[in-house]
Amino acid sequence: METRKVQRTGKSTFIVSLPKGWAVRNNIKPGSIIYITQGESGDLILSPERTSQNLKVKLDIGEKSGEALIREIIGCYLSGYRTIEVVSPYMTPEQKRDLHQIVSKLIGPEILEETGNKVLIHDLLNSEELPSDRALRRLRTVVRSMVQDAIDSLIGMKKNLAQDVLQRDDDVDRLNLLVSRQFTEMLRTGALSQSSIDVITAFNYALAASNLERIADHAHAIASLVIEHSMSVPDEMALELSRISSIISGLIDESISALLNRNTETANSIIERTEEIREEAMRNLEPVISRSSTEVNQEEIMMRMVVSSSIARFLDHIKNIGEFTINMTHAQLHKS
Repeated sequence: METRKVQRTGKSTFIVSLPKGWAVRNNIKPGSIIYITQGESGDLILSPERTSQNLKVKLDIGEKSGEALIREIIGCYLSGYRTIEVVSPYMTPEQKRDLHQIVSKLIGPEILEETGNKVLIHDLLNSEELPSDRALRRLRTVVRSMVQDAIDSLIGMKKNLAQDVLQRDDDVDRLNLLVSRQFTEMLRTGALSQSSIDVITAFNYALAASNLERIADHAHAIASLVIEHSMSVPDEMALELSRISSIISGLIDESISALLNRNTETANSIIERTEEIREEAMRNLEPVISRSSTEVNQEEIMMRMVVSSSIARFLDHIKNIGEFTINMTHAQLHKS
């Protein structure tokens, strides 16, 4: 650890010198801009101008296409690269189509240049324009509506509404990837902006976003049932699902609010309630699910099993978010 003596210039300005080795490694010269971020514990984080602005990567994809190519681009995006130069000796129409497809599913990146053997992707979004807390709030809103509409579409066999739920899953994926990317930026640069959250908060926001994305996946599974099958939901099950839908939507809202506000009391209450709700919901649904095959056709049995499993997973992920709130708050208290 190096130390520096604080000096005073003029009547009110304090100055401290930079370690020469650090300045040389980061190409700091007279006139260079240094970003200074204050952490919650009073620490100051210095970031050179180039840290997050000029991250570039050249990606030779060869003959990769489809899911393999999509995973490569997402990996570069999550790693925080602002510019991705995708090259190949000869880029096929299928490869270009895949690149356009994945770029349309990410927040920020746009294709700025396209030739026979190169596609230049550049991220136009400044992290300050959609910080993690705002992205998490938007993610909460989309996921909550997906759960409500997925269950509503099942109760009423509304295929158009179910199709809308499936389309919203792309919005959830985009927001989840954005929050994960911002956590990576925090690890790489030490800060997102001069008023940024700390790394502990960024980590737990990324975990929460991932759990919201998994809730959306289960809403997607319920909506897919409506699209693929035509079946009626028994009245007693419809009544229980309607009740559960309202409760789960409220818990999603409360869990994210507790996380954003570091409210451990609410988080503990949510964890306890998820256990109670699970027991009650399964008690009401299991007699229906466990009917013999002579009483319920195979298609309906499958529907009931998917729905009951999804409800259990909804509650698991909500409980996880409550635990993240408690863990994050204690970690920050220990740090301070």
